[in-house]
Amino acid sequence: MDFEDCIILFRNSHNAGGTCFQIKNHEAKLLWNYAKQTKCVGKENTILEIGRYRAGSLVLLAMATHDSKVKIVSVDIVDGCRFCYTDAYDWLNDYEEKERIDIRTENSHAMENVPLSMLFVDGDHLYEGVKKDFIHHWNYLNGPCLAHDYDPTCEGVTKFIDEWIEEGYAEIIEQVGAMVALRKLKDYKI
Repeated sequence: MDFEDCIILFRNSHNAGGTCFQIKNHEAKLLWNYAKQTKCVGKENTILEIGRYRAGSLVLLAMATHDSKVKIVSVDIVDGCRFCYTDAYDWLNDYEEKERIDIRTENSHAMENVPLSMLFVDGDHLYEGVKKDFIHHWNYLNGPCLAHDYDPTCEGVTKFIDEWIEEGYAEIIEQVGAMVALRKLKDYKI
């Protein structure tokens, strides 16, 4: 399965919201590439997705890690957009490997921690919310962290990530549009 196979489903389920919150195809490709690498890392891998909404990125993560034992935990504080039209939730209900996917409706910065091979943050876009998500999960991360909306139009996300980098917790591996991939440099000191 390759990226082009899932882009139509991703597009159909992820094209709502303002321009600040939309994941564009070239940004989705970066997320795909990192998820694909995660499935090759080890036996016990878990990807945590914070922010699900229409589940387009969840489908992308599932397809990128297809035929693997990678677990995907997708958390959102609300029940996403299940009430609106989306092919993604139908696809997930019928997905042959749906036992790898754990869909949760809870507070991402209050949930129980698990070791993570990848973290994808695209939930709360306010400074304090992004900060709480990073701090809560950072010390359990043993792999890349991708964050969406790292762009001047989304002040909270950008300001927090810039500070996180300045404080020496991470460095930018690469950036495509508003999607940034970070390398963890050290644990967060409480």
